[in-house]
Amino acid sequence: MEKFLFSKVETWIVLLLAILAVVCSILFAALALDKAREKHRTGALGTAALTIAEMPQTLLDWTKQKDARLAGRTQEFEGKAGWWLSPALQTAPIDGYLLLSRAKIEADQNVVELLDLSDFTVKHTWLPNADEFFEGVRRDFQITKMDRWNRELFEPVHPLMFENGDLIVKDHQSPMARIDACGRTLWVNSDRNYHHSLELALDGTMWVPSVIDPPNEEYGPKFFEDGLVNITVDGKVLSEVSLARVLEKNGMMAMAFTSGSYVSDAIHLNDIQPVPGDGPYWKAGDVFLSARHLSMVMLYRPSTQKIVWWKIGPWLAQHDVNILDDHRIAIFDNNAYDRGKGWYIDGVNEVMVYDFATDTITTPYHETMKAENVLSVTEGLVDFTDNGHVIVEEENRGRILILDPQGQKVAEFVNRGPDGQVYGMSWSRWIPRALGDAGLKSIQAAACPS
Repeated sequence: MEKFLFSKVETWIVLLLAILAVVCSILFAALALDKAREKHRTGALGTAALTIAEMPQTLLDWTKQKDARLAGRTQEFEGKAGWWLSPALQTAPIDGYLLLSRAKIEADQNVVELLDLSDFTVKHTWLPNADEFFEGVRRDFQITKMDRWNRELFEPVHPLMFENGDLIVKDHQSPMARIDACGRTLWVNSDRNYHHSLELALDGTMWVPSVIDPPNEEYGPKFFEDGLVNITVDGKVLSEVSLARVLEKNGMMAMAFTSGSYVSDAIHLNDIQPVPGDGPYWKAGDVFLSARHLSMVMLYRPSTQKIVWWKIGPWLAQHDVNILDDHRIAIFDNNAYDRGKGWYIDGVNEVMVYDFATDTITTPYHETMKAENVLSVTEGLVDFTDNGHVIVEEENRGRILILDPQGQKVAEFVNRGPDGQVYGMSWSRWIPRALGDAGLKSIQAAACPS
């Protein structure tokens, strides 16, 4: 063996091997690049080449793995855990309940808690069992991410509560399920997958974004095609339309498909907000739409499939449209942008109020948002109570702020676990007193096993 290892090799053989190595490297790179650019000309060889090329990054990602339930910045808010309450709440309490959706490491899963805002006590906890209601559902999707389809990681994003104590839950990109007060599965809609907001309309049906998977062939195999789904509270889909198709039909195709670089997630629908009835600027049945990657808010009329109003900015990568009255809407402005160096926030998150009557925008809570350094690059929402309190969920950092009608902080929640780390939130929701009381009465009558 030693003689073989140290034997002399002709120079021409070394040169030939070097040339072959260079040629093979070029061919390997071409195969991997073809697959990465989705040219689909090299078949299984391209797939194998890309898999090999990604091995160093895969190994690096594996070494950096952390609990997916952690907030983006796990060591924030030093010295803060759970609720902080201002003495001002003793004379000016907050009305209603908070349907608090959060990662609870003690339960080893994400939970939904019904919190009474009059005394900040948890009255009931739901433990959604995704292992149960996702068992046997189809998984042959080409776009949908399914990595959180299990009890430990499933996030009940923007859960919806009913008077009988039932919840409708779903994650970002998952089937939808209805569970009873005790967490038992009542039905599952797995015909398609849903994401982001879940809202009740005036007619008692729900609106929710969906993933159209596979996407329309003309949009490309990797295009994230958002759907607008109108669905009953029994889980029956009444209609689904493609937002990309709606933009096309309204002469706005350039919003999603430009002559520049192709973007697979060009629209990123993150909220469908039904209007509460007829008004001077909208009609019953209309819905507001928030498209994060266009920094656009639209007013859409499903009855005619017309976009009757739209505005781009000054909000950036916004989430969550709220209707304040018959002429004003509030928008959670992430104020985030990416100029090729990753996502950044321009200052802090804002709550912007747009007035249709005057075509003006105000930021009434700017000073508090700045003082509290509210920084959620993605997700996040704002909600309003009937007596004027403002609830801000800073999803990325695992925090909730409650402001009084004058914009001053009166309560703060940091979702810190017993291990000292901060865990994520999942789109909590304010619940009116009457609905919360009725739900709690039904829950108590159900006598769920402990």
